[in-house]
Parts: sequence; C-alpha cells; structure tokens
Amino acid sequence: MTHYEVIVVGGGTMGTAAAWELGKRGIRTLVLEQFQHVHTNGAHGGETRIIRHAYAEGPDYVPFVFRADDLWMDLERASGRKIYHRVGGLELSAPGNPHAAAARDAAAVHGIPFEWLSPAEIRTRFPQFKVGDDWVGGYGARAGFLDVNTAMHALGDQARAAGVEIRDNAPVEAIDLDRPSVRVGGETVTCERLIVTAGAWSGRLLNDLGLPLQVLRKTLFWLGVSDEALFRSGEMPVYIAGIPGYEFYGFPQWNRPGIKVAIHSGGDPTDPDRVEREVSAAERTEIVDVANRVLNGLTGDVLDATTCLYTVTPDHDFIIDRMPGNDRVVIGAGFSGHGFKFTPAVGELLVQLAFGERETLGIFGIDRFQNRGKRTENRG
Repeated sequence: MTHYEVIVVGGGTMGTAAAWELGKRGIRTLVLEQFQHVHTNGAHGGETRIIRHAYAEGPDYVPFVFRADDLWMDLERASGRKIYHRVGGLELSAPGNPHAAAARDAAAVHGIPFEWLSPAEIRTRFPQFKVGDDWVGGYGARAGFLDVNTAMHALGDQARAAGVEIRDNAPVEAIDLDRPSVRVGGETVTCERLIVTAGAWSGRLLNDLGLPLQVLRKTLFWLGVSDEALFRSGEMPVYIAGIPGYEFYGFPQWNRPGIKVAIHSGGDPTDPDRVEREVSAAERTEIVDVANRVLNGLTGDVLDATTCLYTVTPDHDFIIDRMPGNDRVVIGAGFSGHGFKFTPAVGELLVQLAFGERETLGIFGIDRFQNRGKRTENRG
C-alpha cells in the first residue's frame, strides 16, 4: 500500500489551501479531488468573492480575516499573480436590518478603520446606490474582491511546485477515519494524518459523525448597466445590503460585461450530485427586482447566471477541528457561504491542527454540536 504523511480528501478551496501550507513545510502529501482541480460543481464557482474586515458575522472572525489578508499577499508575491482587488466595501442596512451596525461593532472591538456614513454621504460618494434617508451604512477601505480562478490555480501551482501531489478526477471510494486511510482508484492509501475538506460532500463522507450540515443551491447573476464607467472596478466598491427579506451583495464591473450580484440569504436544500444547474425565469425576475431596490442604473437585462453550493451549519460558523477521539483526523466543513475570503488562513489552521500545534477557535469547534449527533462506526 502507498503511504503518505498527509492525505487531503477534497481538493477544492480549503483542501488546496491546506496543500499550499503542507507544501511550504515540505510534507509528503496527497490531495484527492473528485473533479478537475478547479471546477464549477461546488462552492468556488462564480469568478469572484468578497473580502471584508469589519465582519458583521462576529468580531471573533476579524483576526482570522487579517491573517488571511496577509497570506493572500504572500500568495501574490510567491505566484506573481494579482488575486486581491482592494476596491473598498460598503455595508448597508435598510431600517430594522442589523448588518451594517454589526459590521461597525466588530470593527470597534478590534479598533480597525471603518467609516460610518450618513445616507447623504453614501449617495454623494457612491451614486450607484439607492439609499433612503432612514438607511445606515459604513465603508471599509481595505475590503475588496478576490479573483477565484487565479487564486485557486496559484494555490495549486505553488503546492505542486513544493512537491504536493494533487490528483484530480479521483473520487474517494471509501474512507477509514480510524486507520486512517482512503480507497481511491481501487487502491488503499494510508497516511499518518488525514484532512477532510470535501465541501458539499463532507456530510456524506463523514455521515457517522452526525455533523449538522445542509447543502443549499445558490444562484449568481451578471446584470446589465446603463453606464459601465460608473460601475467599473475603482469607481464602485463591493457591498452587502440588508433589505427586507434579503441579504443582497455584489461587485463592480470586472473582467466581463455587466455587474455580478447575488442573494446571500435563502437557498434551496439540494443533493450535491443532483443540483438543478439551470437558472429559472422566476429566479432571474427576482434578482432584477431585488437589485433595483439597492442599485441605480440597471438595464433590467440578465446577461448571465450560474449556480454554486453553500454547505451550512445551523449557526453559520465554520467547522475547523480535530475529529472527536482521533487527533490524526482534521475536518474543515460548513463554510456557510462566507468562507472563501479566509481560504489561506483556513489551510494554515487545518495543518496546525493536524500537527498538534494549536487548538481551534471556539466558534469553529465540533463540540458545539456534540448533542446533535453520535458517531457509531465508519462505513466508508
């Protein structure tokens, strides 16, 4: 049997980040990815992701995103590729929505710059936005967006250059968490340490742990605008807007016609192997209606649409922890639609946990779900 020091099951976003960290350490590693290394079947499709530091999801995330920021810069230097576009970020809330205030509070806890703006100031500085006099909002200059495909290829190329084997089109046939080992291509491969980062397929591979993971189908859109100069990168920031019934977000025009927009809230439960990839006429109508509540200058045209998957936990915090009762197995799962910005910091933490160098952050611990499920046996 072939033996590695570390096997990473799942070569998507977080698995590739772990591979980069393992490569930097010179550790003999095998990464197993069921699809092509960079693909559109899971969570990282859709070309761009927001990165922001005044983190409305909670102040515990703020140091983690700053660590990720540093590592993204390291990756840019190592790869010679542009990944991070700092265009600034707006956090907006209509009356009764807590998003913008939560971002302000998280920034205050850590003393990071965050401009609290009046509605008039927002309209003057950013005329792309429809902001009522009863809205609130703030701006973070360090925020921006990440080029997903460039980031993924840079992570993978750096890992391979350091000796990591990334084997794509290699679905895992069985997994033994106790040994640990995996069966792939009819061969059993053993390891000293196992990192499981299987995205939307994590619940299936780790079914005996009883992790409360749900996979949601999400839609992403590119909308036509009447004046692209007003919406281009450098003129328009990334943004998140909490409005009645929706958490809506988007990007400036970049790399293709139109602007990318999406709804973070909601989503339909799905099986990752049976996702409806066609975006319906009703979904297209809904996004135009929602976008028109927040943005000026839209033409009403949906130029393109695609889908991606969220794997969510009940509290929407991540799972990054050692497996209960087995320190040789580390799990990264449930990134709940807001994980990509943290990618290199997640990879680093997974490897640190695998080698016993630190404990996980409390918000990421598996033990918070200990009463929800009980592990019985490994069925593969």
